[in-house]
Amino acid sequence: MATSIEWRLLSDQQTYLFTDFRHIDPGDLEWVAPGGEPLPTKPGVESPPAPDAAAMLARYRSRRQPHGIRLEAQPAQKIGPLDQDIGINALLYEGGRYRLWYWVGKHGHYAESDDGFTWKLPTFGRYEIAGSTRNNAFFGVPPERGQHNFDGFTVFKDPSAPAGERYKLVFMAHVPPDEFDRRWAEYRALHPRYQDVRLRPGKFTCAYGAVSPDGLDWTLLPEPLFTHFTDTITTAYYDAWLGRYVLYTRMYLQGRRWVGRTETADFRRWPPVEPLLWPRLDESPSNDIYTNARTSYPDEPSIHLMFPMFYERWNQISRIRLYASADGIVWNEVPGGAVIEPGTPGEWDSEFLGAGTGLVPLGDERVGLLYAGTSYPHKYPRWPHVIAANRTGWAWWPRGRLGAVVADEEGEFWTFPVQPRGRELRVSFQARGGGGVWVGIHGQPGRAVTDCDPLYGDSLAQTVRWHGASDLGTAEGAPVVLHFKLRAAKLFSFTWG
Repeated sequence: MATSIEWRLLSDQQTYLFTDFRHIDPGDLEWVAPGGEPLPTKPGVESPPAPDAAAMLARYRSRRQPHGIRLEAQPAQKIGPLDQDIGINALLYEGGRYRLWYWVGKHGHYAESDDGFTWKLPTFGRYEIAGSTRNNAFFGVPPERGQHNFDGFTVFKDPSAPAGERYKLVFMAHVPPDEFDRRWAEYRALHPRYQDVRLRPGKFTCAYGAVSPDGLDWTLLPEPLFTHFTDTITTAYYDAWLGRYVLYTRMYLQGRRWVGRTETADFRRWPPVEPLLWPRLDESPSNDIYTNARTSYPDEPSIHLMFPMFYERWNQISRIRLYASADGIVWNEVPGGAVIEPGTPGEWDSEFLGAGTGLVPLGDERVGLLYAGTSYPHKYPRWPHVIAANRTGWAWWPRGRLGAVVADEEGEFWTFPVQPRGRELRVSFQARGGGGVWVGIHGQPGRAVTDCDPLYGDSLAQTVRWHGASDLGTAEGAPVVLHFKLRAAKLFSFTWG
């Protein structure tokens, strides 16, 4: 029987991706008597007598144990650079429209698009930049908070908030001079584990917030959210399952960039940031995890994803990997290497890459993520032509194909119980000429893998049929355990129809 957490993760979905093991039953061995009946772990007086040792070795059976499979992250395809100069900080897809908030210099800028490729830059006339107010800057750091660094910018939509605060903004800025002594004393009173070496007199910053009814007109909150130095893209969202706001940002420990996390029930008050991800011991000792790019799969908030940027200091390039989580707290890298690689030498994105926030539908059965790239190493002298070389493009995957269960030869696994949200099952897969995919509904007569019409070739959404029938054959509302067999095949995802 699935636990309450398993039901939350496995039943309330339309689309199921294979970016981790959350859908795959680990199974077990079951010890049986000579007649085949299960033997209890602690035999009682009514249990069958123990067989001799030699016979006992042969009397077990596998109970839904997966075998012959592995997980593999799928590399993105790339489009770019885009014709227009836009950023990548925070992207939302709302009502068939792409909305993008990004940070340039001392201001937040806004753009929108119908197709993700041609962007409209509205003129707000609020801030003078380069001698003109004809620009798309919608937000600026107040002068008393913008002495030096201001970064860590993100925007997210909060479904739990009243209409006037439906959109939230987070950014880093300096503490105003007249507040410095008080804020510094509060910070120094924290436990040393929260005292960042980058925070010191003359360089003391906090994360601040603002709220908006529409993402365009903002009210700055007077008090900082928390003390931190975060000079790179922050990500935040409201987690309906936790009933809390969650934020991911940069930390700098052991002389390296890490990813940190904090959560709160009150957007206006946050506890200190805790370490979450750091370079593993099997990494190069010169690697950093520079940015997190946390997002979720479109319309599936329980599918937590990250596209962290791994910065390789030894040559100052970067690569984007894929991480997955069932709860936004515990994360694992999806095996298979980087999913967004630098281009070939001389291409616009051949050196330093960074992923934006927001995985969105991209038309033509695709999902996409904005990313920035440049043809110069990260710390190359930033003359004007070097800064101008930073461009934006799309990284994209076929719908549902971020990760795969791969059987190089023959493999098999069962899912935990899942709740159908339709009467048909559709799978995204690739199978070589000598391979195939077969799907069964465990325990359902006429729906076993041996009843399945084989699935061959390459399909984003092939309807599963058993002797020609596509209906699941189960009682309405009844959970099911799916049984998959693969031969020389990749299984990317399944959906209900």
